[in-house]
Amino acid sequence: MKEDIKLAKWLAGEMDEKELKEFESLPEFDTYRKIAEYSAQLQAPETDTDRLYNAITEKRQAPQTKVVKLHQPWLVRIAAVLIIALCLTFVFYTNNTTTQIAQAGEKTEFLLPDKSAVVLNSGSEAEFKSWNWNKKRSVNLTGEAYFKVAKGKTFDVNTPLGKVTVVGTQFNVKARDNRFDVTCFEGKVKVTYKSQEVFLTPGESITFEDGEEITIPETQAAQPGWMNNEVTFVSEKPENIIKEIERHYAVKIELDKNVSLSPENVFTGTLPMNELDTTLAFFTDKYHLKAKKAGKGSVILSAE
Repeated sequence: MKEDIKLAKWLAGEMDEKELKEFESLPEFDTYRKIAEYSAQLQAPETDTDRLYNAITEKRQAPQTKVVKLHQPWLVRIAAVLIIALCLTFVFYTNNTTTQIAQAGEKTEFLLPDKSAVVLNSGSEAEFKSWNWNKKRSVNLTGEAYFKVAKGKTFDVNTPLGKVTVVGTQFNVKARDNRFDVTCFEGKVKVTYKSQEVFLTPGESITFEDGEEITIPETQAAQPGWMNNEVTFVSEKPENIIKEIERHYAVKIELDKNVSLSPENVFTGTLPMNELDTTLAFFTDKYHLKAKKAGKGSVILSAE
């Protein structure tokens, strides 16, 4: 209520210099100013009040008529406050976004407004607008997530690398760096990558890295391996494997200055992700490295 009084005084030009300075320092002032400038351009239609009054009194034929004069400036102020409140409410709802985050070493589960289930993998983020879901079913994803879509429901998953359109299905989307992976586990999904459109059915996957498509074998799995703490990689660069381990365990992995991993020496296989030492053992065996823990949350990889 106190803020409404201040707003009304500002609209009426009744603030002293100190009050005006304090009001202009409010974070909402710029919005108030823009709306006030816009509403000032609105004009009410001119009305012949004398003619209107005479017509009303003649029609009612009353011996006495009580006339209440309204203080028009306060009406304008109240109307302006209402307009601003409505505009602020509209701006709030149109820009209000729900954000779900899975920090490094965590997984986050949540439901979309249509009751579709989503699980975010470590180091991932999803955004959507609940208030407008029925008109714009869209999720913005950074990282990796598994979706179990309610039957009959449809929406788009937008990533920096491509888009996935679904109807009542289960699928996994991963968009990290320059690699875009989509796997369908149930139903059917449409994948849009640049100018290409590809439809996937259960067991099928598609992967693009640096603009090139990578052939991925079909899977018989019912859901992505990372849901059960294991990850299957196909033609994955070693640097991507290291980043995945870092996200999963919330650790920092550094390469010794004498170690150089060629991007062409790709990794294909499954890494167990239930215990750091075991994961590192599988990875270092492939690239003939050894791992040494250097303080809490830090690992150094060096040559054997």
